[in-house]
Amino acid sequence: MRILGLQGSPRGEGNTQATLDLVLEGARQEGAAADVIRLCDLTELTGCMECFACQGTTNQPGCAVEDDMQQVIEKAVKAQVIVWATPVFCWSPSWLLKMAMDRMYCMFKFQPDSEVTCLLEGRKTAAVITAGGTEDDGADLIIETCRRFAEFSKNRWLGALVAANVTTPSAIREDAKLVERALSFGRQLAS
Repeated sequence: MRILGLQGSPRGEGNTQATLDLVLEGARQEGAAADVIRLCDLTELTGCMECFACQGTTNQPGCAVEDDMQQVIEKAVKAQVIVWATPVFCWSPSWLLKMAMDRMYCMFKFQPDSEVTCLLEGRKTAAVITAGGTEDDGADLIIETCRRFAEFSKNRWLGALVAANVTTPSAIREDAKLVERALSFGRQLAS
């Protein structure tokens, strides 16, 4: 099982990364191979230009924008599980994760008969969300965004792990209940 974590926090070593690390550790305990792409480490990023060049191909992404998202798209095609990881930013995913989601438009192929196929069909999708506030203070909206993305992609939605009221990465690693929830969620992703 190959898992791809797309980490969308602008802080590479912040709360989202600490939580995602625990989740992927749990997945690795079950034998999964897990890669993480920290979107904040990519230097050339452009949002979807809505040029529709991708619609000129049927069996490959075909995105015409040549930037660091090409490697993300390539790894997403090879993954069996995609984990969207983000902090809550104004009741939404971070701009980095939203940009990556927008760029996944190239995975959808719209047919003249209104049928949509997806190059990610058959995969599994999950979310890891961190919040400085309570669980229902925006995480619920991100969960719905990720769930709908999974549904439209014809993916199996595995759910979300929300780490609410988090303060620092070290506090996350010291919270025994959160650590066990994250490891358990990761093991579930790998099963």
